[in-house]
This record gives sequence, C-alpha cells and structure tokens, in this order.
Amino acid sequence: MTQWRKLDEDVDKVEYHTLDEETGDDIIKTEWKHTNYLLEQNKAIQGKEAGRGETNDMHHVARIPPSIIMKWMEEGINIFDRNHGPAIMKKLDDPEYRHLRVNTGQLGKRKLHF
Repeated sequence: MTQWRKLDEDVDKVEYHTLDEETGDDIIKTEWKHTNYLLEQNKAIQGKEAGRGETNDMHHVARIPPSIIMKWMEEGINIFDRNHGPAIMKKLDDPEYRHLRVNTGQLGKRKLHF
C-alpha cells in the first residue's frame, strides 16, 4: 500500500510525496483545491450570450482550472502561447470540456462576414 506524505500546501494546491518501492523513484502528486468550485461557477452562468462585453469586441469564453492547464501542458498545449490558440479552441469546443466554458458558442469554426 502506497503511503503519501504531505510535502506542501498553499491556497491553491496540496502536494504529496511517496517512494516507488520497486524502482526507488520519487513520485509527487498535486491535488488542486478549487477545480470543482470553478466548474460549478462556469455551469451556473453558461449560455450563448454569457461573457460578452458591452462593445461585443471581446468575449470571456472559459475559466480553465490549474489542474486542466497542467494536463494540457503535459499534452503539449500551452494556454499561455498564442500559437496554441487553435488547439485550445478545439479543446474548448470538445464536449468533454464543456464545463470549462462560460460562453457556449462554437469557437473553432468562425464565419467571415462580407
């Protein structure tokens, strides 16, 4: 049975440590505290018009918890790199991540208006 020892705790997360008895490797796991809270907030205000500004030039489309940011970073998607925008929009349009969304309009397919 694996025994986890608390390494560190702050406002956002708790980090734990254990030792893999077979390999001798250190294993660190992080538990993020506010993931469910953010997802519930997103669900409560979701809608096609949610997150639209008064001038309609910018939209708040999602709130992404640190746990998901870290998961995507492990997959090679950096939300802080504007070159990864198409991959981020694809993820946010995916039904698996629907609870990250505030504005529920589709992001990945934009139509040009002439």
